[in-house]
Amino acid sequence: MNDVAQQVVGRMRVGDHHCLSFDTDAEQREVLTSYIRNGLARHEQVIYFAAVDPVTVFDLLRESGLAPARFSESGQLRVMGPREGYLAYLPFDPDVMVAVLRRNAGEALAAGYRALRITGEPSVLRGRPGSDKWTDYERKAADVYGDTPVMGMCQYDRRIFSPAEIAAVEALHTHTVVPDPVYEDARLSIFPTYHPRGFRMVGELDLSQVTAWFDWIHQAGADVEEDLLLNLVELRFVDLAGVRMLAELSDRLAHDGRRLLLQDLRPSQSLVFCPAGCDHLPNLVLTETQR
Repeated sequence: MNDVAQQVVGRMRVGDHHCLSFDTDAEQREVLTSYIRNGLARHEQVIYFAAVDPVTVFDLLRESGLAPARFSESGQLRVMGPREGYLAYLPFDPDVMVAVLRRNAGEALAAGYRALRITGEPSVLRGRPGSDKWTDYERKAADVYGDTPVMGMCQYDRRIFSPAEIAAVEALHTHTVVPDPVYEDARLSIFPTYHPRGFRMVGELDLSQVTAWFDWIHQAGADVEEDLLLNLVELRFVDLAGVRMLAELSDRLAHDGRRLLLQDLRPSQSLVFCPAGCDHLPNLVLTETQR
């Protein structure tokens, strides 16, 4: 990922113009369904310019626990397939698309919604006339988000766009979007990761958090059937109590023939783990960061 700041999807607000770059369908689904659910709950109109048929999107939303038909019938949720959305105006013209964005925002407010929440997949434009002007649209659209009650999340599939293309579009947004945390307290947040599948720990882990944290990590160990991966590169501090809880988790996983993979340890963390004997546990794999 680029050095653009990250924003949790559940904390996006009016005026945000952010970018979701994803590697897997699971990550896209997690972020997208949260984004749509939050907008509907806040009485915002949600418009999705999808890369697939709207029926597929409605099926996905139903699987996530939403009832999309009700919102679609009321007009609060509009899902547009490629020919209704980005391919409706070819060759693609940034000024035309900005005008559409402003018109949609005005119509949402006139209908009584608090704001307009937009998301779209520009991958449908690849190879189409005018697709080379997409970055111009991203720049011009930023003005709309600055003076209109609109928020947007542009979706980029890393399996379709090259690393250079991803870096270029991420630089046009103030933040990249990440999934909501699966655990959070005053000092520690744990986020799901999808490539590879696991969890990313951010903050500090010490004795005061052990009970609540272990309740979560025990459930995570039960939910994940394969080896359990924890990325620790953003864990600023861990004390001996935290290390012991990880060792106990490792022992529990061993009963099912699974390993605990602690990835991207900082050298200072290794100074805690190794004297505690964790480096000798047969199913605990420690990997120091190469950064």
